[in-house]
Amino acid sequence: LMKEAGLGIHSSLLVKGRTKGLWSIYNKMKRQDIELDDVHDVIGFRIILEDVASCYQALGVVHANFKPVPGRIKDLIALPKPNGYQSLHTTVIGPRGKRVEIQIRTKEMDEVAESGIAAHWIYKQGGGNSNSNSKDSNQFAWLRQLVDDVVQQSDPKAVLQSVKEDLFAKEVLVFSPTGELYPLARGSSVLDFAYKVHSDLGAHCTGAKVNGRIASIRYLLQNGDVVQVMTSKTQSPKREWLKHVRTSKAKSRIRAWLKRHQKENSAAVGKKQIEEGLNKYSRGDDAGKREYQRKLDHLLTTFKLRDENHLFTALGYGQLSLKNVMTEIFGSAAIATVNNDRPDSSTRNDRDSQVLNKSQSVSSDVPSSNSNGIVVGRERNILLSFCRNCSPLRGDSIKGVVTKGKGIKVHRTGCKYLSESDDTHVVDVSWDKSEKNANLRPVQLQVICSDSPGVLADMSRAITSLGMNIGNVSLKKIKNGRGLARFEVMLGNLEDLNKLIVQLGQEEGVLSVSRR
Repeated sequence: LMKEAGLGIHSSLLVKGRTKGLWSIYNKMKRQDIELDDVHDVIGFRIILEDVASCYQALGVVHANFKPVPGRIKDLIALPKPNGYQSLHTTVIGPRGKRVEIQIRTKEMDEVAESGIAAHWIYKQGGGNSNSNSKDSNQFAWLRQLVDDVVQQSDPKAVLQSVKEDLFAKEVLVFSPTGELYPLARGSSVLDFAYKVHSDLGAHCTGAKVNGRIASIRYLLQNGDVVQVMTSKTQSPKREWLKHVRTSKAKSRIRAWLKRHQKENSAAVGKKQIEEGLNKYSRGDDAGKREYQRKLDHLLTTFKLRDENHLFTALGYGQLSLKNVMTEIFGSAAIATVNNDRPDSSTRNDRDSQVLNKSQSVSSDVPSSNSNGIVVGRERNILLSFCRNCSPLRGDSIKGVVTKGKGIKVHRTGCKYLSESDDTHVVDVSWDKSEKNANLRPVQLQVICSDSPGVLADMSRAITSLGMNIGNVSLKKIKNGRGLARFEVMLGNLEDLNKLIVQLGQEEGVLSVSRR
C-alpha cells in the first residue's frame, strides 16, 4: 500500500510486524484491569520512513484503506512526550474485524524510541538529519529538568517517582496562552501546571484562566486546555496545597518551601527565647549577653549543633529547653536563685504537668515535663505526650513529633499518624537507658477466639496471673462461630508484652493474639 501511494520509492521504507507476547498481554490486562477483548494492540505494525511529511502521508494511506478506531489516534510528532519520544499512533479495524495498532515514525524517531535520547544524539553526530540548535535544546530539556530535580530533591524516591511520571504516566496536554505545549500527568491541577512552568509561578499562584474562564488552583486540567496562571505577591504555599497537586515536582517544591519557612519561623522564635532568657537571668545586664557570646561555642558543642542558627531553630522547635541552655550559660545555682524569686512560665508548666500526672496516672496523652523514660537529644525534661493510637512501650522503635501545646508526641515508627506528620516536625527520640523502672502504659490487644462459654474468663485469668492489670475489655461475636476480644492492659515494656502474647496464645480456644 505504501509503495502504491509513492512512499519509499525514492527513499527508505521499512515495515515491521509483531504480535504481543502472552506475558505482555497478561500484564496489560492486570495493570489496566481489562478483559482480553479490550487489548487492542495484540497485532501491531511499525512503518519507518525518511521524513516527517512522509509519516503524515502514510497515516492518510492507512486510514484510506482501513477504518480507524475513534479515540485511538495520537499525534506524538507534533506533541512529543517530555522524554523526546515521537511517533504517529493509530488503531484500525483490520482483516476479519481484528484491531491492529500501527506506529509511523522516521528513522531518527525510531532510534530515540528503541535506544533512548542518547542514541538520537549519536545518530545526529554520525551525519544524520541536522536541524537547528533549538531542536536539540527541546530534546534535552527533559534531561536538564531531571538534573534540576535531583539537585533540589533530597528524597531519591521522589526523584524516581518524578521520572516514572514523565516516562510512563498517561498524559494530559495543555497549552500556555502563547501556544507552548506542556504535558502533565493525568489528574494534574492548575497548581501542577504553574509549578511545571516555574517554581516561583507555582508559589504565588492564586488560580488561572482556563479557556478564558476563571478556575481555582484545584481545577483538574483536560486535554487541549489553554491555561493562563494568575498570581499575587502576597500568595505563598500552604500545607493543604499538597492535597491538590498530582505531580512529584509540585509536591517537592511545596514541601521544600514549607520546610524552609518553618525553619525560619522556628529560628525567629528561638532567638526571641534566647533574648528573653538572657534578659531574665542576667537581670537585664549586658553582661548576660557577653557571657552568652563567650560560651556560644560551648553551647554548640554541648548540644551537638552546627551553628547559632541551629541553636535558635532547636529552641523554636522545642528540641531544646530554654532552662537547660540558660543553665549552661549561668550555672544551675544562678538559675535556681532567679526561679525562687520569680518562677518562669516553664516552671509553672512543670508543676501543672506534675499535678496532672498525679490525678491522671494512666492517661496516655497527658503532657509531662519529666522524661517519662524518653530522651530527646541529650534532654530529659522536655514536655512530652504519647500517641494514644500506637501507645509506645519501652523497647519499641520510636520517633517524636513536635506539636502545639503538648510538646513532643512520641509514636511507634509504624504509626499511621507519624507517617502523616510533617517531616519538618519529626525529631529523633530514644528510651532513657538510665531509668530502670518503666512507667506502665495502656496497650491494646486484639484476640480472635472461639465463641464458647468461659473463654473470656480464662483469658482474663491468664493476664492477671502475670501480675498485669486489665484497664478495659470487650467481646463481640464475629462470623464462623468466633469471637473478637479487645483488652487494654497496663504494661511496662516490650518484653512484658511478648510474655503476655505467649501466655494468651496457650489458652484453649484462643486462635490469634495481636497488638493493635
